[in-house]
Amino acid sequence: MATHEAIAAVSRTLRHLLLDRMATAAEVTLSPPDVTPQVADRRVNLYLYQVIENGVLKNQDIPGRAHPGSLGRPPLSLDLRFLLSSYSATEDAADSDLNAQILLGDAMAVLHEFGVHIDELAMTRNVGSKRIGDPVIDPVLADEFERLKVVLHPMSIDDLSRVWSAMPQANFRRSVVYEVTVVQIETVSPRMRPAPVERRSISSSVRRAPVILSAYVLKPPSEPIGDIRVGIGATVVIETEGAVGIPVSAALATLDSGLLPASQNGRFEMTVPDDVKLQPGPLELHILVEIATDTVTGALDRGTSGSTTRRLRSNTVLLQLVPSLEGLTVLSPAGDRILRLEGTRLWHREARIVEVVLGDRSRRIVKAADAAPGDPPTPTRIEVPVAAFELPSAGDYAVAVLVDGVHSIGPELVYHHL
Repeated sequence: MATHEAIAAVSRTLRHLLLDRMATAAEVTLSPPDVTPQVADRRVNLYLYQVIENGVLKNQDIPGRAHPGSLGRPPLSLDLRFLLSSYSATEDAADSDLNAQILLGDAMAVLHEFGVHIDELAMTRNVGSKRIGDPVIDPVLADEFERLKVVLHPMSIDDLSRVWSAMPQANFRRSVVYEVTVVQIETVSPRMRPAPVERRSISSSVRRAPVILSAYVLKPPSEPIGDIRVGIGATVVIETEGAVGIPVSAALATLDSGLLPASQNGRFEMTVPDDVKLQPGPLELHILVEIATDTVTGALDRGTSGSTTRRLRSNTVLLQLVPSLEGLTVLSPAGDRILRLEGTRLWHREARIVEVVLGDRSRRIVKAADAAPGDPPTPTRIEVPVAAFELPSAGDYAVAVLVDGVHSIGPELVYHHL
């Protein structure tokens, strides 16, 4: 399994191959062309200048390394492009350029002859830590599924000059480009594998999933129906289809309310529970029904007939949970009027913005960092000074609370400003 060291392992492999098989004695360096290594002898330089993801193997797992049913990220498959250039021991001798040409031809001949089966080669010389008989290929790449291949990559003089122009400190040299395919870096994340089927079973039923036709707050007979704004403790009417004569339960957001009273006409009623998970904002509602289904269990034979219970889920409808404003008290400590508002879901710590509204004036409510848990604001009580609203004149001002933009409901409360 190749790790993140695979790219460097390719460079080491090419260096060992050239040092072992070139007919001309020379150093092989792995440096940028604009950097001159401390080497006094003639040399061949390999510079990795481009790394490209292999499009053919991009989404393929390594055969034999992963179970076909497992899920995980495939290995990172890369193509590497190297710039190969040659240098004479001196630059001003009469034959310096000819010596560089000989080195270039020697290196190209080695890569042409051995570049497609490096994994089969053994060292014929002692080179660094490599000894005669050791594999030429780096140990990091020894067990790779894809064979390492080195091929000459054709490039026009214009493309090649653009590569050199990216290094302004380096003089242009005759050079060639080789492409190495393919290097695969395997991921270390564990793979997920679904559990195998241990018991074969087929169930069927002629019943369809129930449908919620509408859901709204129960109002007095004199008021119109259809209001989807609900408060804690409110009764919600759920009109359904396909949920008659079977056990039915309802779920608000992530809360399961349990079984609802049986209905003969598909009309159910439920009470919104006082749970801290329910805060002002959109509220998803769906129902679940339990039905009996026929089953067949077995392997390759005719199987065994039976029955089981299955839960079917309905569509989801939206309600809006709103704060309920139930009482208003005016306090006058030392002559400064303070409004005390009481109700449910008036404030909570995760709310982005909580505001008290007087007429067309609003005041944002923020709990002090050093305030005790029972000090206002709390979910049931808010206190705010009247002076904070800078009311323009005496008169009656309607009072409301907004929690993340959700307007409160309840009896109409009015503050009389003197």
